Amino acid sequence: MGTNAKNSLAGAALVTGAPLVLWGLMGQQNEPGSVQSELTHVMEPIRALEGWATGLGLVALVVTGACALHLLRATLSGAWDPRRWYVLLPLAAAGLVVAWSHRVLTAGTVDANIGAGLAVFFGAPAVTGLLFWALVQAIRLRGGHGTARTEPACC
Repeated sequence: MGTNAKNSLAGAALVTGAPLVLWGLMGQQNEPGSVQSELTHVMEPIRALEGWATGLGLVALVVTGACALHLLRATLSGAWDPRRWYVLLPLAAAGLVVAWSHRVLTAGTVDANIGAGLAVFFGAPAVTGLLFWALVQAIRLRGGHGTARTEPACC
């Protein structure tokens, strides 16, 4: 596997791992002191993963940290274009907003879940903006805007 493939794989693992860290370590956000039968949910939580959430979050934390360190070293050594951070970081941030919103939307409450409305009202535009920003940066990176000419000048 070449250097570019390793860096791309590390970037993909960073973008997918960061939201899993937040989702797994945040855990189910039910109202404290309430009886499970009295709780209502805006969205039903993923019950099959609840027993594994913390473990999944810890594994994702290790993987995300290792990938971030790998990409940082590759950036400092010149093996990875530092402008790619302008694509990866907004994608990871959008994933964090989605993971947090999911935990808020699946929180068990006895009364109204005001956080769910706020998560949708503020989270959806934030994710849209972050994805749009990452798309623009990827297009700029792909198009070569702002890069120096690497081909020699002709006579």
